[in-house]
Amino acid sequence: MGPIQHCGQGCSAVTLTWQTDGETWLLLPPQPRAVIHFLGGAFVGSAPQFFYSRLLEELARMGMAVVATAYPTDIDHAQIAFKAAQSFHRSLQSKGLMGLPLFGLGHSLGGKLQILSCLALPSLGSQRRGNIFLAYSNAGLARALPVLQALAQAWPQQQLSDLWRMWMGSSSPPVNLWLEFEPSPAETNRLVEEEYPVRNNLLVEFQRDDIDDIPLLYQQLSRKYGEQTEWQCLEGDHLTPLGFSYPFPVGQEFSPIDAFTQLLYQNLLAPNYLMIQRIKAWLLAQLAYSSQLRSERRS
Repeated sequence: MGPIQHCGQGCSAVTLTWQTDGETWLLLPPQPRAVIHFLGGAFVGSAPQFFYSRLLEELARMGMAVVATAYPTDIDHAQIAFKAAQSFHRSLQSKGLMGLPLFGLGHSLGGKLQILSCLALPSLGSQRRGNIFLAYSNAGLARALPVLQALAQAWPQQQLSDLWRMWMGSSSPPVNLWLEFEPSPAETNRLVEEEYPVRNNLLVEFQRDDIDDIPLLYQQLSRKYGEQTEWQCLEGDHLTPLGFSYPFPVGQEFSPIDAFTQLLYQNLLAPNYLMIQRIKAWLLAQLAYSSQLRSERRS
């Protein structure tokens, strides 16, 4: 991954480069104002530094330390979330990020995993200043993997297990492979209503997305936390959060063709850009409010 430019409070450009320990990808500004823990959607969540580079690099440019946990898609969402929470905690400790405001950001399945990760390590989950859900999905197996479920009714178990290992990369499929995700949508809904501890939440729905579960999540969280839950409906679809950073040339070699290509690129990613601006505005508002509360406590 190439370096990106960060403009600090004094607006002096600082180069940021993706770092990784093998399971986590990080962008670390010199003096971060907060930490964003990111979990992507199914399959694309295995390479967040690539599939979500535009979003995550923009957050780093505004001074956010980005900790993006990569994960292999599996049916046991609780185990994925537990490992992600552990990995996040290790990154906070090893990179000296403890004590900074913590935020979660998840796309699609990554939103469900953010909820579960807050419960997997309650001492860490309770420290979250807020979570952001992009096209949140709490789909069951029948809706998320209809092809696999149809195969389950026709193929021998051994062949299905071989298919799972080939597609998902797991050494052995879980026992309840052809029953339901763990936890199920119903159990996840119960956990949200009874145990989810994060009060400040931004829910982003996209106008052409017919597979998300944002409306139900909004009902659950607004009943629980009232006006601290914000719902925004933006232009785009379920894949709008995906976006790649393209290194356009600068200087004397920037040709008219390059200018046209950059304009086309920006227009195609206009919904992604708007989404990023809304996320940044919400984060800044949360940080400003937290700073105001600290000042009031001191006085």
